Amino acid sequence: MLSAMKWGKFSFAFAAVAVASLALAQTPVPNKPSDHTRLMTYNIQWFHKGASEGRINNLKSVLKNVNPDIVGVEEVEGRAALKRVFDNDWQIGIADLPDEFQEVGIAVKRPYQLVSYELVFTGKPLDYAFPGHRDVLRAVIKMPSEKELIVYVHHMKSRSGGRMQTDPQRQMAAGMLASYIKWRGDQNVIVMGDMNDAPNDRTANILESGDVNAKAGDEKDFRLLANITQELAEKDYITFDLHSLYFGEPGVKAIVAGAKADNDRLRDRDYRFPQDVKVPQAFFDQIFCSPNIYARGANAFVYDGEDALRGLGGRVKVSEDPNTGARTVEYLEEGTRASDHLPVYADIWLK
Repeated sequence: MLSAMKWGKFSFAFAAVAVASLALAQTPVPNKPSDHTRLMTYNIQWFHKGASEGRINNLKSVLKNVNPDIVGVEEVEGRAALKRVFDNDWQIGIADLPDEFQEVGIAVKRPYQLVSYELVFTGKPLDYAFPGHRDVLRAVIKMPSEKELIVYVHHMKSRSGGRMQTDPQRQMAAGMLASYIKWRGDQNVIVMGDMNDAPNDRTANILESGDVNAKAGDEKDFRLLANITQELAEKDYITFDLHSLYFGEPGVKAIVAGAKADNDRLRDRDYRFPQDVKVPQAFFDQIFCSPNIYARGANAFVYDGEDALRGLGGRVKVSEDPNTGARTVEYLEEGTRASDHLPVYADIWLK
């Protein structure tokens, strides 16, 4: 995600041109096969317990329309915020730390059971790869079939400060997470979240191959994890900033021509944002699974319904103590838009 003070500041002129290239109808939500599990990852953009009723209603509408069984969330203030969206049919897992305003969490809908959850990579010495308390959440989930699914929810360091300058932080995080998954030896693994990189950037390829020396590119070296969302990105689907192309008219679709090519063009280059960027929309939110799950068939989608786009964005002010590094967040305006990200979801089958 971009810095908090840059919500919705892309030029109208660019947006008008981009809208002209979008498809005329939004992507329909396919029916979930009865024997499949629907996963969803959603960066909810500075979501807190004081969010407006308009925003809550939009988020509930998104959740109803996608109809997932397991949801990984990012940028959440705490449990109280999630309970405004997820009712008693859901079990919530979140560390609920008072000094972190962008936590990751998980929600599991019954009859699925949230067996346990914990943060990994905690502690100040690991803040370079996992800033603040934005550590990886590991959850153990029992499925109705009694099989266990291990889900990791992650929110990688943003590109704020420069893409090249922050690449090493995301790549280190990917390498550490890949090594941890290999060390645990779990069989049925899901990794999902806001990676702040595309599915063919180095971070994703490290997670896919388990090789910390993996290069960027379109190879599908799925030795450790398979990227269910990679084919979507190759078709110019995007998961971030579609709202800037929405002006109240139906039919805005999560495909922006040139999105993948522009991300590739700017890789390993210093550039100014947004001046040097042709397509600011990007595919950041991804879902990975163990190769054995992928081999059975796994399909990913981006939800671009009107309820995920409509409304106004909010504004926050983030302050940091120069001596302690402690952050405080002031919510200046309560928006009604669900998020600046779109939810990504996938249907998997685990026999």
